[in-house]
Amino acid sequence: MALLLLPTFLAATAHTEIALHRRQVTVAAFERASAWRAAMSSGELSAGGELPLRNLEDAEYYGPISIGTPPQSFLVIYDTGSTNLWVPSSKCAKILWKACANHSKYDETASSTYAKNGAPLILPYGSGVCAGFLSNDTVHIGGHTVPNAVFGEITTEPGKIWVESPFDGIAGLAYPYASIPPGTPSIFDQLAATGQLAHDSFSFYLSTQHGGPVNGSSALVLGGTNPDYYTGEFTYLPSQKFEGLQAYWLVYGDDIMVGGESLSLCKGFLSRQCKFVVDTGTSIITGPSAKLQPLLEKIGNVSSDCSNVETLPTLSFALGGRNFTLEPSFYVLRLAGANGDECQLGFQALNQAGLWILGDPFIRKYYTVFDRKEDRVGFALAKQH
Repeated sequence: MALLLLPTFLAATAHTEIALHRRQVTVAAFERASAWRAAMSSGELSAGGELPLRNLEDAEYYGPISIGTPPQSFLVIYDTGSTNLWVPSSKCAKILWKACANHSKYDETASSTYAKNGAPLILPYGSGVCAGFLSNDTVHIGGHTVPNAVFGEITTEPGKIWVESPFDGIAGLAYPYASIPPGTPSIFDQLAATGQLAHDSFSFYLSTQHGGPVNGSSALVLGGTNPDYYTGEFTYLPSQKFEGLQAYWLVYGDDIMVGGESLSLCKGFLSRQCKFVVDTGTSIITGPSAKLQPLLEKIGNVSSDCSNVETLPTLSFALGGRNFTLEPSFYVLRLAGANGDECQLGFQALNQAGLWILGDPFIRKYYTVFDRKEDRVGFALAKQH
């Protein structure tokens, strides 16, 4: 059973933290997530430039949020790969959708600050379509209050993945053009517009399976960064446009190396750079199949019993004039199996407009700040045990 970790606040600082709970991924869950990504790999981007959201069961980090007056509590994935905030609605038929039977649901009749919106909301997924409508109500996030915030009430929630997820919905943190309908601001943008934050930025610390430096927990920091979670200086990269729109936390990289050897994966006919979406909602690293295959061949096989993990090569990502190394302890996933831990590579092919996704394996090693004011992403070495 997932634990609800309440927000913690740092006195005498200008930022707010939301504790995130991490659930270890099982082999069965990982395989379902892999099949989900493979099913959507050949799909097209939507007309609004929407990159389909990553598999939620394979996104291991989630935290609290509440909606309404008095507050109704939910657990959500804080996802930088999407924009919409949504939770199940009390109008979702439990008889039709099992996911609505075992998750918290928003009840507009129980909130004195609810305001009708009614715009339709359709979110495409490889395993089906989540659908509902937009509403407005007061949202409480990390000790802050956002009046008349727009969010989604989901009434159609098919698929086993939603039934088994320990969280209720998603709080997207990407740009407005990645939302449905395009232009709807994320809950962070709506919070920043109220002037409650010292800085128009947020950052993530994702702990390893063995915990982290502060109570072994992960955290989303609203309004800046927390030096307790990182060491050294940040390397900043500008957030790039996708198909002419500022939609995702997209940065350009110059190279990917295995054991210090360049595989020229970022060199192409029209570009000499890789396009990386920095996404907290994906707990693996993905890439175009034609580019990813040479990388996997160079890494070699991973023993399922984890016996050869320490002998695997170190990867390096050339970003902003610096090489960000990633050891096998980060890019190999230890999954809880029936007979003990099983190891698998934390990579998967995903053919979406030539994009790579730097998911949780990278963010676990590099504390990451998303700066909306300057439109940039920063990486610093995360503190680990």
